[in-house]
Amino acid sequence: MNSLSLESLRSFITVTDLQSYTQAGERLGRSQPAISLQIKRLEDRIEHPVFERQGNKLKLTPAGQELYQGARQLLAMHDQLLAKFAKAPISGQVRLGIPSEFATALLPRILGQFAASYPQITLEVTSALSRDLRLGASRGQFDIILTVAEQAPTDAVKVKEDALIWVAGRADYQWQRNVPLVLAAEGCIYRRRTLQALKAAGQPCRITYTNSDLTGISSALKSDLGITVLARSSLPADLIELRGAELPALGTVGIYLERHGEPNNDAAEHLLAYLQDYLNP
Repeated sequence: MNSLSLESLRSFITVTDLQSYTQAGERLGRSQPAISLQIKRLEDRIEHPVFERQGNKLKLTPAGQELYQGARQLLAMHDQLLAKFAKAPISGQVRLGIPSEFATALLPRILGQFAASYPQITLEVTSALSRDLRLGASRGQFDIILTVAEQAPTDAVKVKEDALIWVAGRADYQWQRNVPLVLAAEGCIYRRRTLQALKAAGQPCRITYTNSDLTGISSALKSDLGITVLARSSLPADLIELRGAELPALGTVGIYLERHGEPNNDAAEHLLAYLQDYLNP
């Protein structure tokens, strides 16, 4: 009987979302060759290629676009079906705080799946700088926060070590002597690391646009106002990682989950485990 492997479909969706076979393998706990083999078998089964390369980007073919939509729906139904057979429905409210770049580029997918699978749980999501999220957590405003930090916060669980990368609106974006920067406001780790790296490298720069929300930063990049710095796992599909440019290395940052609020909140504990599995399987 002809059938599609759910594992292959999950790999296909993850490669599409992350734009990388290697990163998909890291997230799913498989090697890059294993992910490539799953995609190849999927293409053999549907008798169509699903990707075509455009520079550093993986673009979905027409068949890939159709498969992606159907696969998302199929996996969501699969996860919802499993949830129905849980020993007891999980209900309650969870207040989640996440940085805007993850709110925009990464977590909506997993939060959408979580909300569909556990409709009895109410999610209240706030996006802000990591510094402000920690301040809010200290005031009892959040049950869980996802933060970016250079050193581990107290009682935090590290889920990922992520590289910082230079990002532009297009691959051929160029500038003259001063590096034009689109950055978040003061207090942002990316901003501080960017300015420190350029100063250490002796490269002059100028801040052309300031916005702490990724949507605003993306619009500025697409308008050629400058370049920015993001964690690689939060890079949106419509922005470009600058490779080969004469820019200094930026190092890495840690991605952390912190549990706050009431200790007996089963809904929060469940979401925390869900996020841990997704970010660091």
